[in-house]
Amino acid sequence: MTEPPKFILRVFIAPEIAVKLTLTERPDSVEHFIQTLQEKCRPRLDYEFTLHYEDPDFDGQLCCLVDIEDLPEKGTLQVIRSEDENVSLQSSDTEILPHVPISNRLKTWPDIFSVPTFSFEVEHLLLEGNAAYEQSGKTVTLTRSQKSSILESMATAIMNYKPYPTEKNIAMAAEALVTAHPCLKEKSSESGWYGWKWSLQYKMGNFRSRLAKAGCLEVAVNSGRRSHNNPDKAHPHHNIKKAKHAEVNYLPNFPKGQDATSLENVRVQIIQEVERSEKNLLLIDKLMQMTFALRRLEIIKEDPMIGEFLQKWPALRIDSQICAEFHRITNVNLRNQFYSELDRQMPRMLILLRQKAARTSRTSEILRNILNLYDKQQEQDADVTRNLVLHGLPIYLREEDPQFFKVWNIEESPEPDISNTSVGILTIVNENSTNSVHFSPVSAAVVVEDEIVVRETLPNGLMHLSCCSG
Repeated sequence: MTEPPKFILRVFIAPEIAVKLTLTERPDSVEHFIQTLQEKCRPRLDYEFTLHYEDPDFDGQLCCLVDIEDLPEKGTLQVIRSEDENVSLQSSDTEILPHVPISNRLKTWPDIFSVPTFSFEVEHLLLEGNAAYEQSGKTVTLTRSQKSSILESMATAIMNYKPYPTEKNIAMAAEALVTAHPCLKEKSSESGWYGWKWSLQYKMGNFRSRLAKAGCLEVAVNSGRRSHNNPDKAHPHHNIKKAKHAEVNYLPNFPKGQDATSLENVRVQIIQEVERSEKNLLLIDKLMQMTFALRRLEIIKEDPMIGEFLQKWPALRIDSQICAEFHRITNVNLRNQFYSELDRQMPRMLILLRQKAARTSRTSEILRNILNLYDKQQEQDADVTRNLVLHGLPIYLREEDPQFFKVWNIEESPEPDISNTSVGILTIVNENSTNSVHFSPVSAAVVVEDEIVVRETLPNGLMHLSCCSG
C-alpha cells in the first residue's frame, strides 16, 4: 500500500487566495521549497518573498520559515512579499506597477482612547502639574498657545480614527485627556472635562476645514456648501458625506503620483484582465488596490446603480475581490468574521429553532417542516446546518420575505424569474420539489436589481449581502 503524502500544506499566496500543496518528502532547504512553490503558482509568485508558518509554540502566531526542519507536516503558510520598493508585479503585457498601500487608516474607534504625546514644553508642564495636583489638588493654568497645542495633538489623534467623530467619541477623548492628566480638570464642570469636550468639538471643525483646503478628499467632499457668499448651495450640516457604519477608509486620497485619468486607465486594464480566460488574480488584486480611492469617490459622489457600477468594475463579481474590497473599507476579514460568528451562534440557534418548532402556530409549522427535511439529510455537515439556520432565522423572527429566497429549477425553465427583485438569494436546483429549503442545491446566486451578480453557496451569498449592507 502506498504511504500517504507526508506534507499537506495550505499556502496563502494572496489575502484571499490559497493553494493546496502536497509533498512526499521534506524539501532540502527553504530556498528549494520556495522554488517548488513558485513553479506550482507561476506566474503569480514571480517575485521575492518569504514564507511564514503558524507556529504551535506561539499559539499559531506567524513565524518566518528560516529552517526547513520547522516546516509542519500539515498546516497553513503565508507568502509575505518583500518590502523592497523596487519589487513590483507584472504580467507579459502589463506595465510594472508601483507599490500601493491598501489604506491610510487601519483602526476603528477604540474602546479606550489613547492620549497622544504632546510637545516637549507641554509634556514638561503637565508632568509638573500632575505632581502638584496629586499633592495639593491644584490645576494648571495654560497659555493660549499651550492649550492650542494640546487640542491640535488631540485632533490629530482623533483624525487617525475618523474625521467626523460623534459627540460620544469627543466626550470619550476629553475624559481620557483629564484622566491621563488630572491637572487639566475643570473645577467649574461636574465631570471635569465638559469644557474640553466643546473645545475639541470646535477644534475638529477647524481641523477639517484646514484639511479640506489641503486637498484631503475625505473632508473636501463636504466643502463648498452654503455660506454668506454662496446662499443657494446645500446646507452645511445636512447630508454630510461621512462614514456611517464600520468604514475605516471612507474616502481615501488617490495614491501618490496618480490622478483620476491615470486610475481610469488602470480601470480599463482591470476589465481586460477579468475578461481573460485565465485570470491573473494576484494582478487583479494589485490593480484593485490601486484604484480603491477612485471607486470610493464614484460611490460617494455619484451614488451609482449597482448594475452600472459592476459593469465598470467587473472584478467585484469575483468572490476574493468582494472580500478584499470589504477589507479595504473596514480592515476586517469578512469571511473569517462572518463564519466565526455564524458558527459560534449556530448551536444556540438550532436549540431555539427546535423549541419554536415544538409549539403550535403557523411559524412553528413552517419550522417543523424545515427541520424534518434537515433531519432526513444523510450528511449534516457545516454547510447544511448553516443553510438550515440562515433559512430558519428570519422565520423565527417573523421577518421572512417570500421575495428574498427564490428557487430556480433549471430543468423546468431556461431562465430564472427574478424580475422585481431588488435583492435576494436564488437557489438553483435540478429537481422537482415543492420544498421551501433545498439542502443540496446545484448552486446559489446573489440577485441585485433583477440581475445575478455572483454565483455562490447560500452562506457565501448572505455573507456578500451582509458586506453590501454593512
